[in-house]
Amino acid sequence: MVWYFFRRLIFSVRAGALVRRIAWLSLVSITVSVTAFLIVIFVMGGMNESIQKRILALEPHLTLTQKTADRVRLAEVLALLSPLKNDYPGMRSSAFETQDVILRTLDGKFRGAVARGKSKESFEDFIDQLNQLQRQNEFGSAAEIWNSSDVPGTGEIVMGIDLARSLELLEGEYITVIPPEGLILAPGEAPPFEKVRIKKIISTNLADVDAQFVFYQKGRALNNFTKSASRQTGVEWWLPDGYKADQLKNKILKSLDETQKNNFLVETWQERNGALFYALRLEKLMIGIFLALAGLVAGTSILTVLALLMSQKKRDIALLMTLGMSKVKTSQLFTKMGLCLSGTGVGLGLILGTAISYYIQENPINALPQIYYDSRIPAQVDLWVLLGVLIVGGVVAFLGSWVPARTALQIEPSQALRQKN
Repeated sequence: MVWYFFRRLIFSVRAGALVRRIAWLSLVSITVSVTAFLIVIFVMGGMNESIQKRILALEPHLTLTQKTADRVRLAEVLALLSPLKNDYPGMRSSAFETQDVILRTLDGKFRGAVARGKSKESFEDFIDQLNQLQRQNEFGSAAEIWNSSDVPGTGEIVMGIDLARSLELLEGEYITVIPPEGLILAPGEAPPFEKVRIKKIISTNLADVDAQFVFYQKGRALNNFTKSASRQTGVEWWLPDGYKADQLKNKILKSLDETQKNNFLVETWQERNGALFYALRLEKLMIGIFLALAGLVAGTSILTVLALLMSQKKRDIALLMTLGMSKVKTSQLFTKMGLCLSGTGVGLGLILGTAISYYIQENPINALPQIYYDSRIPAQVDLWVLLGVLIVGGVVAFLGSWVPARTALQIEPSQALRQKN
């Protein structure tokens, strides 16, 4: 019966042109709002997931950095932590060193950077992961951008593409590396420096890495800076499941005493990129709020449809009451009619939004210009988001239908039948 009255009173010729047009506009606007909300949220989720996967592939999942030298030996701490390897089969570890440097080109351009020394094995893993990511971006291309056996050798470095562009450098060119404290030396005193060759310019699609980092093989370059004030050494760990880094960190902290905790910094990949992840969450939240408000405005059009319908069909409602339908039953009838209208819009929006998002998830669109780090548009369908949209949409639809339908309780059949249309 509800569906019969829904078709006859809203979408039929008898409903009136105004009610019919507003009903169609309401249905289309709800569908478009829900579809747009789901597509944008799922695309942003896919982009966030893509960034996390790239970070997990290219950055160590956990690092232990020695903050002060000669107070606690790194080897002693590593010996203390060696039993933890049994808890994580497949876990890899490697020593690293990092320091701030100043890069000077042959034509006099300067730029600050972070130099990171890696072992040969760590370099090979880094190259393999970078090649895998590159092949994924090229939709299955088998071409490698870098031979994993061709790691930088003596006096050679690898540089991020944005850093190279800012200094107008090409592969094979030479560059002078200077420690930061060399800028505060007395006049006439020459700072320590080292001239290195750029063996490879890489693009990782990670802004910080491409714009700030240079990499070299530990012990094969920048050996003149062993006493640099910014130089730090440590160990990096790679886990089979990078999301267990927090669990490993807690175990490491429990194994260290207070003196060791004060002299070593333990960081997970989430903590090192905390500012980035916070910005991504905030961006997704704000865009989601504005799109949800737009959908809420579209959903309130149900009020207009039912209010017009109730005002124009008072005589029909009075006839229903005269035939024996109670005021409560009449109110429930029009509430269900509003739910049919809004539910159809929400349902179509869920189907269209999910279908389009699933298609983008399986077939990422390579449509963004090259100015972006990743030119693909990915998506990640989240069933919890679908459930949330369904629940919130149902609540808004019910309220938007129930509020105007309550006017049926105020209609007196005898007075409504005496009125002329």
